[in-house]
Amino acid sequence: MHKHLRRLERIWLDSPIYFVTACTKNRRAALANDSTTQIFIEEWRAARERHGWAVGRYVIMPDHVHFFCRLELDAKKLSEFTERGRAGRAARSTR
Repeated sequence: MHKHLRRLERIWLDSPIYFVTACTKNRRAALANDSTTQIFIEEWRAARERHGWAVGRYVIMPDHVHFFCRLELDAKKLSEFTERGRAGRAARSTR
């Protein structure tokens, strides 16, 4: 059984909007504190300038986050944006 849904190999939209969900390891309630929440908010506000991704609406839950995002010209890969940004590092540090 797959842990994740299979990804589409190609997307034919010029500017798709992605819905991203990221969970903490073992669904631990590691995001239920103000400092971690603030890191996510600050990173998402600066995401266009730092990574080339525009972040729209989001929800931060104790054990996962949901957000909408859209790539700009010359954007980093989605995996680089989500894993290597400050928010990704904050999520990993709470594991």
